[in-house]
Amino acid sequence: MKKIILATLAAAALVACAKEDVVVAPKGEAIAFDNAFVDNTTKAIDPSLTNTSLKGFLVYGTTKGDHTDAKVVNIYNGVEVLNEEYAGTYDVGTDWLYASEYTQYWIDGNYYTFAAVANGLYNNFSGALKAANVKVDDNGMPKSINYDVTDQYDLLYASNAEARYTKGTSAKSVGFTFNHLLSKAVFTFKNDTKAEPNTDYYYKVENITIEGVAKTANYIVAEGKWDSNTTLSLANLTTLEFGNIVADNAAANADAQRVDEQGKYSSNYERLLIPGKYNVTIKCTINLYYKNDNNLVDVINYSKPLTFEFQNGYSYSFNLSTKLEDVITFTVDAVNGWTEKSLNL
Repeated sequence: MKKIILATLAAAALVACAKEDVVVAPKGEAIAFDNAFVDNTTKAIDPSLTNTSLKGFLVYGTTKGDHTDAKVVNIYNGVEVLNEEYAGTYDVGTDWLYASEYTQYWIDGNYYTFAAVANGLYNNFSGALKAANVKVDDNGMPKSINYDVTDQYDLLYASNAEARYTKGTSAKSVGFTFNHLLSKAVFTFKNDTKAEPNTDYYYKVENITIEGVAKTANYIVAEGKWDSNTTLSLANLTTLEFGNIVADNAAANADAQRVDEQGKYSSNYERLLIPGKYNVTIKCTINLYYKNDNNLVDVINYSKPLTFEFQNGYSYSFNLSTKLEDVITFTVDAVNGWTEKSLNL
């Protein structure tokens, strides 16, 4: 007899990007961007972007004077800020630099607001950053960020509330703590069959999918959440493929590998998801073998409907497990007696 159990565990994860023009303020101390930090508020399963792998972001910012009729003035509208290792000719700042043509200066007594967007394209950095689909409000600050799940790029956002700059006491560099806007998922599979000296059964798990998650959606910055009307649209649903269950050191595109008794491995891929509450279906094929791949003794076409809510910044491990429990045993019920028969000669 086999038992299959599906469970969910929460963890953490994620990151995004953009760029454009700037208004020059009176000279003083140049505004710099430093101490970019990726906030992992919950445990993560190998998050794609971390404090050490984040290579750049796009910054947005405004300033406002302290006089009665002061207006909000946009000073950064998607300006590219890069880690010094990748900054090339950028020269404003220290650890994180931007081009001098966008230089802005602190004005004593003014109020400032900043925001930043980054994405996973930085992991394959090859020059200019690709702008995220960021729409801005009337002040040039991020209003919404569009995401297409087929891109599979991490998406990060950071913001600093309006604060007054006081010369001599306020920090001269702007530090960002990024939060993950997406969710992430991975599958693990465990063969819970008891490890015996002569146990010759093993599993291979193939073609893991989650059907019914959103393909595209808008993150509404002011609301701090994804557009639910978009994520719940039936016409906008797609299937994410997680590949097969493979050994920890296997290549990303490896074929399904055997999971012996008490073994536990993960899927080929982690996938990013747009957060939301979905009616999903989780599917995979679980093959049971005896001794070698020529002896396929059972095929389980696993399919489980599930109503589940993915949340921003969480990485979920969907855990499948199987267990062969009923060992074949033998008993003697009886020994039939002889049937006697006489023969006359």
